[in-house]
Amino acid sequence: MPEEDVLRFIAKNGEKIILRLAGCQDAEEIISVIKTNAPDRSYVLMEHYGTKSDAVKKYICSMDFEKNLLIVAITDNAVVGALSGIQMDGGKRPQTAHILNIGLHIIPAYRGLGIGSQMLDYAIDWATERKFKKLEANIFTTNKKSLHLFERAGFIEEGMRHKRIRIGNQYIDEVLIGKVL
Repeated sequence: MPEEDVLRFIAKNGEKIILRLAGCQDAEEIISVIKTNAPDRSYVLMEHYGTKSDAVKKYICSMDFEKNLLIVAITDNAVVGALSGIQMDGGKRPQTAHILNIGLHIIPAYRGLGIGSQMLDYAIDWATERKFKKLEANIFTTNKKSLHLFERAGFIEEGMRHKRIRIGNQYIDEVLIGKVL
């Protein structure tokens, strides 16, 4: 992997963090990050490729990394965060091929340390270099910290999906946010 694709920084807790493109070998740790981050939403995120490490590994290994982004945040050789940027409609529709859909996941112990901001900045730079015109994300209204993080990165609310998901007996709304590049 070219060194320019790797970003190194110090988190607010003093730990060294490396951001790099994900590889096939990261599949199990990516699943772990997603499950610890959003167990209520895991099925939404993994419906594309399943929950088994072999399925995730196959999905990651077959990604077109010119049109899609998958990065991991690593400290002490452990994945503590993952960000995916998936081209809308798989790039199959010219009308939406300019949009990159962002998903960001950080394990609870590493939230609030600046890692998410660095990952979003990386994704914005990556998308800009590849001439994407817009970034989008969907965030549950109960995830206030994530909403605030995306707002600080320049995303604005574009809509609301009411009662988007039921968790137990509670219905949760989902905010649609976007950033024009």
